[in-house]
Amino acid sequence: MKKVLASWLLGCALVACRKSPPPPEDKPTTAPTASASQAAAPPEPPQPKVPTLVPEPFEATKGKSAELYVIDGAKIVTEGLHVGRIEGERVAWIGDIPDDNHDIGGNYIRLVTGYWPDGVDVYYSGKRGYGWRPTIVPLTGKGARRTFGDDEHGAWIQGTARVGASTIVAAQDPMTGRHFATLRGPARKFEPITAEKGGCKPEEVPKSRQEPVPPALPYNWIGATGAGTFMTVGMLCNREKALAAEVWDQGGKSRIVELSPLTKTPGVVPVVIPGKGDELWLSTTPVIHYEAGTFEALPPIGAPLGKLFVSPTGKLHALAGRGIFRFDAGHWTRVANLPHPMKFKAMGMDAEGTFWVGYAGPAKLRASNGEPSLDDCTMPFVYLGEVPPPEGAESTFQKAIEALATFPALAEISGVEYAEGGAQHFGVMVKSKAQGDAVVAHLRANLPDPYADRICFAPRNARLIELKKN
Repeated sequence: MKKVLASWLLGCALVACRKSPPPPEDKPTTAPTASASQAAAPPEPPQPKVPTLVPEPFEATKGKSAELYVIDGAKIVTEGLHVGRIEGERVAWIGDIPDDNHDIGGNYIRLVTGYWPDGVDVYYSGKRGYGWRPTIVPLTGKGARRTFGDDEHGAWIQGTARVGASTIVAAQDPMTGRHFATLRGPARKFEPITAEKGGCKPEEVPKSRQEPVPPALPYNWIGATGAGTFMTVGMLCNREKALAAEVWDQGGKSRIVELSPLTKTPGVVPVVIPGKGDELWLSTTPVIHYEAGTFEALPPIGAPLGKLFVSPTGKLHALAGRGIFRFDAGHWTRVANLPHPMKFKAMGMDAEGTFWVGYAGPAKLRASNGEPSLDDCTMPFVYLGEVPPPEGAESTFQKAIEALATFPALAEISGVEYAEGGAQHFGVMVKSKAQGDAVVAHLRANLPDPYADRICFAPRNARLIELKKN
């Protein structure tokens, strides 16, 4: 239950004090040719020097327990039970969630989702207890409050999707099993393909009192394209590493599409990112793109995926490693760098083209003037990844330690682990740029799918990792 809940608790972005230089302008996108295979990325044209961006806390919420969500370019802020929007230098409060559920610790906002301005929804629950009464309530526009579970039975929400004029919420609890409810607009009904018709064995998707006719695809996430194509995502027949999607056409008929051949992370349920037209993306590795009935894998980014989001103009962006990328005309273009890989609770772009992140509260990314270049760096560091890695990413920690055991100058380098942005990271401290490049080359030669990035960085409070020579 915690993994399902964690995978739905995303986040987005907030407001700023001073104007920061926007990233390179969006360029027209040529739709990629649909394909069932992972095509190699076309050669990337020479890129202009990109800015290095650093988080700048939003002054009005600095030092407060505030969270950020970016919805259609609007920077939504939560603080306690309050929900507001960043406007200029201040937060304009929109509304509050109910102050109840005191017997289970009071209410706690878990996510703000939906669409701006008339479809903002707030997902909240009690702070403690198994029956924490997960609730989703429309904050703007018209809709019905929905609460799932009861005092004795836990429940959880598995996502929302905007389908035409309706907003659908998926939930699961021990009393009613998986089911859909309409939060906004006309009631919609979606009948999943049954386990029997989907070719599942009885022991794979067993019948129960709550689900006498279980689905072939026990979904963990739902989503929809901007044009209203509805789909669920999960593991087909509950099989390990059998990622699949069930897609409904406009007439209400569904089909199941197996997605495992398109991804290196077939055992992880991804987040669904809707686009402007009949398209959406899944936060897999590599990213999976759906458009007009066809799924395809996008070219690899070349770094571990951190966040995936769409700009107000509909352009797909990704945070991967320490780079921020935009998908254009069939390839990923680096539009900005961070000084070192960072973990953000939320990320998005506002209408002015400024990136906003959730980083110890709302913050915008502004251009840095004091970051040394890689050539002038006096503190070279080889970054290798997170420990453990983000959900779905393959762990390179142990493999990297084993590969470093054969590095010729092992006695001159130090493996370290450090905390940053709510995550543990690991890498190698080196003495020079040349030594850092040698470590990167060694790892790339000795690991099947390595990620190693020489950066200019000195981790604080790092813990040494013992490196033993073979």
